[in-house]
Amino acid sequence: MDDHVVPTSPALLAANQRLHELRAQAQARRLTVSEDIPTAAGPLGEAAAAGQTAVDAIITAALPSHLGWGSAPLTAVLRRHQPAASLTAAAQPQDAPTPGTAVHPPTATHVPLRPPVPQPPKAEVKLYPDIGLAMLRQEKDAAGRLWLMLHHLDQPGRGVVRIDIIVQYLSKRTSSLYLCGQRQLRNLLRAGEGVYWTRDKKHVWLHSAARVAAALGADRLTGRPVALPLSALRQGIGTFRAHLYAAFHSGRFKGRADGRPTMPIARDTLADLSGVGRTSQRAYEARLGVQPQPNFAIGEAEAAGRQEERAWRQGQALFALKDYAGQHGREGKTYLAWQLPNSYAGQHLQRPKGRQKRINRQLQDLVMKGMPGNDGDGALNCGSAAAAVMGKRYYANGRLAAQRWQPGEGVRYWRRPSVEHGRAAIWHPVEGS
Repeated sequence: MDDHVVPTSPALLAANQRLHELRAQAQARRLTVSEDIPTAAGPLGEAAAAGQTAVDAIITAALPSHLGWGSAPLTAVLRRHQPAASLTAAAQPQDAPTPGTAVHPPTATHVPLRPPVPQPPKAEVKLYPDIGLAMLRQEKDAAGRLWLMLHHLDQPGRGVVRIDIIVQYLSKRTSSLYLCGQRQLRNLLRAGEGVYWTRDKKHVWLHSAARVAAALGADRLTGRPVALPLSALRQGIGTFRAHLYAAFHSGRFKGRADGRPTMPIARDTLADLSGVGRTSQRAYEARLGVQPQPNFAIGEAEAAGRQEERAWRQGQALFALKDYAGQHGREGKTYLAWQLPNSYAGQHLQRPKGRQKRINRQLQDLVMKGMPGNDGDGALNCGSAAAAVMGKRYYANGRLAAQRWQPGEGVRYWRRPSVEHGRAAIWHPVEGS
């Protein structure tokens, strides 16, 4: 008996035909979906693909502005594939966290570094006083003024300045650093060749402080460097020379900031150091308002025969001082006194020594190299003279003066701070028979 029964009812045949058509349509739809999403099969695959796309969008939106981490092409590709909806959602504020919910710190965003703000150039130039006196002594102050100004222009400290920049800043009358015309600038560049700089058609290579000091005949830098204002370089060559002369007094303070005058120094010694005569020294002091402080020494009591002996030592500086107030002994007693060299207060601020020890070592090497060619004229140089006059004959108190004095040597002087006579300072001699 055959188990396969062929339906003969018209209604059953129609229902069977309808079922086959529905199966064909469903199969056709499945094939279409599989062709559109070849990597995802069925509803789970579609959901997984959609979830992955959403996760990628959230991650991409949370990335900082420098998506490529320095790569411009990668940043452009990531931004092009980033959905606009994810950016909008990332830009919207999030709901406030409920109590007890862990709060995670937000993703750090990239803050672009700002370029450093350029600092305005200082309105001063560092000057070593011994180099300033050597400029005066060698009559190289005009080119030396340009050397200091070029160091001011060379803010990075590279030691080279372009000539077109020099012309723009120092030879244009509209510039705040105007120094001279272009013709005078060419003359100064020619005059300072080999001493302050070396140049070609486009650049000026500045010499170091050690090379300049050696070229000017200074064998050592003493005292402390000072801050020379730019106005001293721009107000004329006469004012600049006065500042060079006064800078030596400013550097002799040895760190004192109270403005009190330093140890006495004779005008003849200043003339040997700077080449500036007595009359010019007084003119420079009057121009800058430098007030010399007179110094007087009080010796033994006046007696027969002593005045003539002291006059042979002190010359016309000797005079008789009557002590009416009894500050040095019995009231009304007369003492032999004489005038000492003046003291001077500085007009410039002192600067840190910095590389001064290294410069002195370099300067010593340069001087030793040039020693075989020395003509031996005995000219007094800046460093040795300054070392000779600073603190050799004058001391702050009597104990130091007595300790330093040796039989057969000259007179040593000490000042008693408690004694005040107006602007003048009173000193006492230490000497033997």
